[in-house]
Amino acid sequence: MHVSPLMFRPPPYARIAVVALLAAVALGTLATTSPLPIAPSGVAAATRPPDRVAAGAWFDMRVSSADITLWAPATMPAGAPPIRPRAGILIDMDTGEILWERQPDLELAPASLTKVLTSLVALENFSPDQPVIVTSRALGQSPDDTRMGLKAGETLTVRELLDGMLLPSGDDAASAIAMDTVGMARFVAAMNAQVAALGLSESHFTATAGLDDPGLYSSAHDLAVIADYTYQRFPLFDQIVGTRTITLPAGIEHPVFHLHNLNALLEAYPAAVGMKPGWTGDAGACLIGMAVRGGHHLLAVVLSGNYPARLESRLFDWGFQLEGLPPLLPPTPAPKVPPAR
Repeated sequence: MHVSPLMFRPPPYARIAVVALLAAVALGTLATTSPLPIAPSGVAAATRPPDRVAAGAWFDMRVSSADITLWAPATMPAGAPPIRPRAGILIDMDTGEILWERQPDLELAPASLTKVLTSLVALENFSPDQPVIVTSRALGQSPDDTRMGLKAGETLTVRELLDGMLLPSGDDAASAIAMDTVGMARFVAAMNAQVAALGLSESHFTATAGLDDPGLYSSAHDLAVIADYTYQRFPLFDQIVGTRTITLPAGIEHPVFHLHNLNALLEAYPAAVGMKPGWTGDAGACLIGMAVRGGHHLLAVVLSGNYPARLESRLFDWGFQLEGLPPLLPPTPAPKVPPAR
């Protein structure tokens, strides 16, 4: 894979041919090649970019363009586990082959799976070490929101906000990483520009956290592409989503944070390496998961499914059996048939 003008690590598995273009080509605007500034300590909030945006504009934030193709064989592999989420997909990341799917193009609420795209845009535009001053504008989440526990006046790095957004799924961290850098509207516009740059047409985002909104939707197919690309492009993302717990030590700029990963897949399936769960009233339980065995990389998306970590564990075990690997899970018990009378 090659992306210009940004540095990019070669993926551990070759498949995707990335076009050396930016989303600006599709939008008719040239993107900047320098990171966007974050207001340093002591700079008045009024000097930051305003939190408003003209329709269609995205203020020269960087996005990268890629040609990512998922393909289905003429005959799908037989023997997939009989799971029935509202929508889902299982892909072989090494080849792009779709191994299993259920309504993969259905546009649904993605809940906190949105935060994978938020991470992609943040890492495209900000240094992980750049400081962000948390303001009250980024806070005020409801008691139902998942939160990192931020307070106005604290200063955290982009890396620390990513930890808080991806492990405990902090909506406050997702808000601060946009609101207190370039403004929510500008950041969200870049999210949609990034979706367009990946050639996706079944997604639209209105915020960074993924709370229910009629204008915020995606599909299992699109989320698989976004997750696949983010995982390949940013090793830091891979490291964070595979971390089970982390402690951000206290300092003069913020208190200690003890962060625990909410992704139950890391406990449910031995070969899991991470990604992101989510839940809202409209979305139900959702999960992007990834597992690696014997050099094979599988990625699954489940939207609106009961106990999605269990569902994806079964999908992964079946998918690796297609690669000739033995199962890691015990056999699913056959349903009991009542005796004939």
